[in-house]
Amino acid sequence: MAEIRVASSAGFCFGVRRAVDLAVQALVDFGNPVYTLGPIIHNPQEVNRLREKGLLMAESLIEIESGTVVIRSHGAPRGIIETAARRGLGVVDATCPLVKRLEEKVRELGETGLQVIIVGESDHPEVKAALSYAAGRCLVWRGPEDIDPGQMEPSVGIVAQTTQSLENLQLVVSGCVPFCREVHVFNTVCEATRKRVAEALALAREVDLMIVVGGKNSGNTKRLAEAVRRTGTPTCHIESSRELREVSIPKGASVGVTAGASTPSWVIQDVVAVLESV
Repeated sequence: MAEIRVASSAGFCFGVRRAVDLAVQALVDFGNPVYTLGPIIHNPQEVNRLREKGLLMAESLIEIESGTVVIRSHGAPRGIIETAARRGLGVVDATCPLVKRLEEKVRELGETGLQVIIVGESDHPEVKAALSYAAGRCLVWRGPEDIDPGQMEPSVGIVAQTTQSLENLQLVVSGCVPFCREVHVFNTVCEATRKRVAEALALAREVDLMIVVGGKNSGNTKRLAEAVRRTGTPTCHIESSRELREVSIPKGASVGVTAGASTPSWVIQDVVAVLESV
């Protein structure tokens, strides 16, 4: 293999790193069981590593009788923290600050009487949490293909899931303008996401093959892989180095490696080590 190049922004973003660090610290600080509500991040390998350290997972507060609850980086529906506290559970809020900002903006827009439109995935925990802060009149559109003038009110406020692309937000806004009297737009896209995609696209144009590392259940990793594929460079999305056995790497090919925001450095390093041994 001629060359292996790793994008400088590959791997954990600030919010994910903070959530993992807070969960690990909770295991050190508290003698009682420590739970997360759902997987703390969308990376099976890291979730398994934390489980081996003692971090438990529950899907709802009903499953937790005692101990400490870590609110994951994606946030939690409104009222969860208060409910946990009333039940005598300890709470560590590891919600990403940028997700908090999204939740607050959804609440503010709803209180001003605007219909709220969230650009994102309706089944994603971050979006579900943000929806709980709306005043009832809220739509979730994955992209411009979901725009439905019949659902829209004259005045709307538009925000985005933090890991969406800025381009997707712009396309939805442009599609809404002809049907509304007022369109209030707030850019809630994470800057780290934009930077990660830009670096990956630049790298893809300079190599023969791109490897995108991250959980198959990670929305931001899947969108990253899709963006890279659009450059025309052959692209593989893998979760771990084991999947490299199924990747055909031409002799002498230059390979670029990037990773989603929920991919830990040790997984990336393992992929690079295997590539170097080819």
